[in-house]
Amino acid sequence: MPQKFLLRIAFSLAVLSIAAFGSASTAKADLVRLTGVQLQGQGIGAVLTVLTLNASGSATTESGGVGFISGSFQAFGDFSPPDGPPKNQTFTYAQLGATNANEIGLLVNLAEAGSEDPPTVDATNTGANTTGCGVGCTKGSLAGRITLNVYSTAGVLLQQHSLAADENLISDHQGVGGSGIVFTLDAAQAAAVQALGPNVIFTVGATFANSGGGNDTIQAVRLVAVPEPASMLLLGTGLIGVAGAARRRFRK
Repeated sequence: MPQKFLLRIAFSLAVLSIAAFGSASTAKADLVRLTGVQLQGQGIGAVLTVLTLNASGSATTESGGVGFISGSFQAFGDFSPPDGPPKNQTFTYAQLGATNANEIGLLVNLAEAGSEDPPTVDATNTGANTTGCGVGCTKGSLAGRITLNVYSTAGVLLQQHSLAADENLISDHQGVGGSGIVFTLDAAQAAAVQALGPNVIFTVGATFANSGGGNDTIQAVRLVAVPEPASMLLLGTGLIGVAGAARRRFRK
């Protein structure tokens, strides 16, 4: 009876590994876009919303961010009240349930007003708004394009990681919470952030040009790595071998 049970488990694992291999994609990390990622239910307050931009009046550029200079929370730039949670806030590894920098994802949700469908903006350094961002905040340093800022718990700015170039962002679905565009750190950036240790504070800033109003948000999310196809193939082959060995032993 124990041999039959072992055999059944081995075959089940082998089948599961092959099925997973068929749908697996290469794990990727970069402060660049992750394609083919769809995360639902991302409305303000439903998840960890770390930045909410809203152009005022007839302005077509919305820009702002969150600072943690000298250990003090600051929200600056173009946003609708309140300036703090649940729309704008700092975050930590613990809040994400993450232990590694390569698990950090930034999910951009566009909700442009009017009839623009799909909504689109341009992430840019031009026109970065740092009004009210405090001492040590230079133009574009905290709010350029999409920027992940890393602070010590004392509020010292340790590192910044942002998009390498301006990028046109096109949302898949209209409205906050329908669908998002995911960005994350590349391998070198993730290693640099990881080297700072677990006790750091993260903030986000961004500048979106050609916007038409509405709440455009960025949420912090935890990304779970997907095994690469080669690894899944090796796992599947190994499990099939285990299943074969178990069968031969059972027949003896």
